[in-house]
Amino acid sequence: MPEPRFTRSDLYRTATSALMVALGLVILARTLGFGLHLMSLLVGVGFIALGAYRLSFVVAYLRRRGSA
Repeated sequence: MPEPRFTRSDLYRTATSALMVALGLVILARTLGFGLHLMSLLVGVGFIALGAYRLSFVVAYLRRRGSA
């Protein structure tokens, strides 16, 4: 059985997940200068959490692929 390949769509999902983490960090950094607001905190942490969650699947895939 052939090993699953890392396709362009996988690369796209990985890139957008990494960008979500970066965007969350930027949101938090930009808004901290204006004071801590609940909405900016929720949106920034939400982006970071969702991006990290999606990246965890990439890490699991790469670990599984390396051990096979």
